[in-house]
Amino acid sequence: MRRVLVTGASGFVGRALLPVLTGRGFEVHGVTRATQSAVAGVTWHAADLLTEAGRVHALSASRPTHLVHLAWEVRPGRYREDPVNRLWAEASIDLLSRARARGTQRILGIGSCLEYGPQSGPCEEQVSQCRPTTLYGQAKLATAEAYIAAGAAWGRVFVPFGPHEPEARLIPSLIRSLRAGQHFDCSHGGQLRDFVYVDDLAQMIAAVLDSELSGVVNLASGETRSLRSVIEHVAGLLEARHLARFGAVDATGIDAEPIIAADVRRLRGVTAGVPVVGFQEGAARDVAWWIDRQPGRG
Repeated sequence: MRRVLVTGASGFVGRALLPVLTGRGFEVHGVTRATQSAVAGVTWHAADLLTEAGRVHALSASRPTHLVHLAWEVRPGRYREDPVNRLWAEASIDLLSRARARGTQRILGIGSCLEYGPQSGPCEEQVSQCRPTTLYGQAKLATAEAYIAAGAAWGRVFVPFGPHEPEARLIPSLIRSLRAGQHFDCSHGGQLRDFVYVDDLAQMIAAVLDSELSGVVNLASGETRSLRSVIEHVAGLLEARHLARFGAVDATGIDAEPIIAADVRRLRGVTAGVPVVGFQEGAARDVAWWIDRQPGRG
């Protein structure tokens, strides 16, 4: 029996990942701080992974052959410079050590494109020099180095979007404003980003976990889009392009970087035949999902 422990299982990405793993035949165990409603095929364990007792309990209760470590502080507006990043790095490295000591065969840690820092083109795992400019990126990179040294895999996620995304992020906040008939003030929108629909990201994570790939792998669509084109596309679905005001605010810090994009050749080596939703269909599904949950006119 392949038994996988997923930390951060109740979060944005974790929710999408669980059914993909059960579909691949895994016995799935999820870790959460609070009690969760039943999910078919998932056994839940309540544990605070920032404590040693929580890490010990999660591993002893689930006895995983596989581990996907998603849990981290990711709340918009605070996660990039929150001192808790250092605690998450320490906890994540300790979780790795304890999992290996228990005989966990396959370990995949989930990182971020912010580990790379400013780049002039698409990030390549084995070529691009990492120069993170945020505490979040620095803490993730330190954790990545420990996972790589231990022979584990480490996935760097680019710009995910989709159902259950934190409401303060770009696309949910855009949908909320436009459906309320409000202007959406944004930067010039020329920044290039790699957006990946969360269901596609879940398939990528599962494929990497199910492979023998080790080291860093970019988890991204491989398609670069301007923020302006993303905003205009979503606004068009809501027939509200006229409400987007480009150049109304200044982009600062990471948000001002001209390009955050991924080379996905390593990923493509293990995702052949994996179903892909893609940006346009993903955006349509996302808008429909948020319309069901956000008050508004449309």
